[in-house]
Amino acid sequence: MPNLSFLDVINICDNTRVHQTSPVPSPYDAELLVPFYLSESPHSPVIGLLRPVIVNQLTLENRRNRELRLGELFALNVDVANYIKRNDRVPGPSVSLRDWLDAPAKRTAAMKELCERWRDNLLFEDVCGPKKWRDEMYSVYSDPLGVHDYPNESTPGEGLNYAFEMERSACALFGVITYGVHMTIYEDVEVDGEKSMKAWVPTRARTKQT
Repeated sequence: MPNLSFLDVINICDNTRVHQTSPVPSPYDAELLVPFYLSESPHSPVIGLLRPVIVNQLTLENRRNRELRLGELFALNVDVANYIKRNDRVPGPSVSLRDWLDAPAKRTAAMKELCERWRDNLLFEDVCGPKKWRDEMYSVYSDPLGVHDYPNESTPGEGLNYAFEMERSACALFGVITYGVHMTIYEDVEVDGEKSMKAWVPTRARTKQT
């Protein structure tokens, strides 16, 4: 491997770019990422990005639900003939949750069943399999950069930025923005009459799933 700067490594890891190549060539550049919308409305916000392998699996999920006489979870507009114009953009491929999933509780229940079944069937085992499962419900927002509100008795879900919850480890499969906190402590000290600095860098627990 060539000598890489810290910025080179960041550019390699930050490989999710829509219709753009990475600063450092990556095999992911050839993948067409499909926007994942909250609803079928042409004005729906984008809540994630889907790789082709996920779009294919969602196609199978819809087929399964039809066979079981259950409602489809996803509207798949991935063929040119089915492209629709969203938010005044040029028509292109898209996937969205079906309109019958019209409340946070319904979306949460549907995604919970789906993700748990993928876990139990060892689908995408390296991401949300039993050893990677966090058993932590993660909030998904209509606007990931907006207010991080949450339903309560006075606001059960209407008018909130909060959209639904899903298993944290599975968020990566749907290209949902996730957040984490990393804390590093530093202290200015003096050693042998010279100013120096001590830094405390936390180490991830060996028992943590991801």
